[in-house]
Amino acid sequence: MSRAAALRYLDRALVAPPDERAVPLLLGPVAGRDTALADAGLDRATWSAARRAWVAHADRLTRALRWVDPLADHGGWTVTVKDTIDVAGMPTSLGHAVHRHHPAVTADAATRLREIGLSVVGKAYATELNIGPPDQALNPAFPDLSPGGSSTGSAVSVAAGISDFALATDVLGSARWPAANCGIAGLRVSWHPARLAGVLPVSPTQDSIGLMARTVEDLRLLWLRAPVAPLPHRGRTGRPVVATVRNVASAAPPMAGAQERVVDVLRDLGFTVREIELPEAMWSARELAWELCAADVAEVVAETEARLRMTISATARASLREAVTAGRHRELHDAQREFRAAMPTFLDKTGVDVMLLPVSPSPPKRVVDRAGRPTLPKPADADYTDRIGYTPIASFAGMPALVLPAVVDDELGPLAVQFVGRAGGEGTLLDLGVAVEHRLGVSATIAARVATTLTGRWPC
Repeated sequence: MSRAAALRYLDRALVAPPDERAVPLLLGPVAGRDTALADAGLDRATWSAARRAWVAHADRLTRALRWVDPLADHGGWTVTVKDTIDVAGMPTSLGHAVHRHHPAVTADAATRLREIGLSVVGKAYATELNIGPPDQALNPAFPDLSPGGSSTGSAVSVAAGISDFALATDVLGSARWPAANCGIAGLRVSWHPARLAGVLPVSPTQDSIGLMARTVEDLRLLWLRAPVAPLPHRGRTGRPVVATVRNVASAAPPMAGAQERVVDVLRDLGFTVREIELPEAMWSARELAWELCAADVAEVVAETEARLRMTISATARASLREAVTAGRHRELHDAQREFRAAMPTFLDKTGVDVMLLPVSPSPPKRVVDRAGRPTLPKPADADYTDRIGYTPIASFAGMPALVLPAVVDDELGPLAVQFVGRAGGEGTLLDLGVAVEHRLGVSATIAARVATTLTGRWPC
């Protein structure tokens, strides 16, 4: 009798995938969806029900969300919000296993998305205070690969079709790495302090809003409707000049190959592609960016533990470095201001509008290799040079950056590149990314892999 009762409960806990006609649309782009729904014979009510069922099914497998809104409208555009960004009526846990608070005010960036009609599906899993390991969620495109952090659940929820978009944060790649590892598009927007209202900033002069979608074209659709407080574009008009960065010559051959594929596409599209080399002082600023972040994080953790009466885990605490002196902290901020002023001048001098780099020197790491390791690297780490990556350049300079998958390797996973543009140049990056994305044609490959992970087959 007890076994029968348990089985009845377990049957209710297992949510079946929705109508197979809906699965390709759930994992496909927003662009063209209305036509695709009509072609598939799915009305709004059927579509909404299919999406609601899919959220329960996909989240059970991927653990992308910390909290789900059972009353969310799934008929239109949907978004998940990182668990370090406040949404009134939804708990914020800051990625902590025990803590939660209930904000009365929604973060400005989330408010902007709601104003244009996006429905918040729920809060996405984030690593603990942005510094813990991304061990909880499953990468739906490549389950054996780490999904990356700290905006882990944001990328997973989009890749898994739980939401159309994700609102995240990017410090030194916190949104770009997960987007790259999960094979989706990710945009770090230009830095501006006003954008951080209602957001936990772990490095306030480097933190910025991140947006994610399954395709760059979808990101552009979102940006055109809700540019999240855009800055004036200080770049040149006309078709942008793109430059590869010679400093990345030590990148692993697969990453170099992915970038070369994008270069070939750009040239085929008629874009001018040059090669530049950042002066050593500018290239080494990547390490200063991490040092500044570590110094800022130490202060934020101390204040958070004291004010919220919470204690971070040992694995998150392992990210913390020894405290720097107040004088060294000022030196780091001075170095950042100099870098932020020098970068536009350097781009003007070289006649470049957009820099093209791999996201990382090496392919995504496997779960077994990253398990238990904190997000922030330390100089003593054997793989420190690899782990600091190429993402800090945009962060230290306050510039926008767009990530998209260039190659999908069956063994290595998605191999992503990033376009780094001038402050306020999100529109330029998105236009460029859409043109490249259409030629690369890898989004369908990612969707098919996700479908295999979450349903066991790709519906016809």
